[in-house]
Amino acid sequence: MMHLESNAATRSSDFELARHVIAVAEVHDGASPVSDQALLAATQGERTLLLFRREGEPDPVAIGVAGQGEVDLVVLPNARGEGIATSVLPALLERVDGAALAWAHGANPAAEALLTRAGFAPVRSLLRMTLDPALLPQHKIEPSALDTPPGFALRAFDPERTDDAERWVRANAAAFATHPEQGRLTESDFALMRAEEWFDPDDLLLLIDQAGEVAGSTWVKTLREPEVETELYAVGVRPEYAGRGLGALLLEATLARMAQHEPARVSLYVDGDNERAVRMYERAGFTVDSRSRQWRKAPAASPGATMDA
Repeated sequence: MMHLESNAATRSSDFELARHVIAVAEVHDGASPVSDQALLAATQGERTLLLFRREGEPDPVAIGVAGQGEVDLVVLPNARGEGIATSVLPALLERVDGAALAWAHGANPAAEALLTRAGFAPVRSLLRMTLDPALLPQHKIEPSALDTPPGFALRAFDPERTDDAERWVRANAAAFATHPEQGRLTESDFALMRAEEWFDPDDLLLLIDQAGEVAGSTWVKTLREPEVETELYAVGVRPEYAGRGLGALLLEATLARMAQHEPARVSLYVDGDNERAVRMYERAGFTVDSRSRQWRKAPAASPGATMDA
């Protein structure tokens, strides 16, 4: 019988080990197995990062994140099928009060079987959509040069402007008030995200209204390894500006910015029941690449998570 040792991460080197496991799984699976928000929360001590090792081995074969009603579990691809996920899942659930949520990404029958055996049931779907890079604007223009409605101006986030961060966080919270992850980002979360290697202030575009507030924004996450991939990280419009075509404007600005990076891949994630957004992306040429499902376990272990068994 396999013996696994676990420890709660307390050092920066532990997080580096966890990021390595996540990166290996992402290359193998074609998508990140853990959300940025989950790892940020662990970094801030709001959730617990656990490393699971075989006895006597220095490097983890699996990592988990638990807390705030969520559990995430990632097993290295070459260690899957050995019963590791089944063995360590109870240790994660012990650290979650109330109901627990977890994601099974893409077509993942092993993860879904694990969750079913543990008493979870599917409650939400997430679509990964991709765009042929050839469909990006061929004539590269600065997004700020696009025509905007009277009273609005489009510009990049400016790290030197002390109010840009708080205004973006305020607008993002309003635009994603009903979103279980994006809508609860804080200024400290945003500061940590800006410290990530992939962050580029020119990839975060703000639509400014006459009062100087952020009416909406679009954020491109650009990854450069192994190839350049541009992901539409988040696009949102404050509710009071809904119905004015600002979402379509921000998507146009997104594609213009992506074109400047000359990516090999273009992607985004959207809730499966957000039919209006899905239709807008389809009109722009995006197609569904994969579907993920979020699972919920009734009280015994409350929102978000990931399982890659």
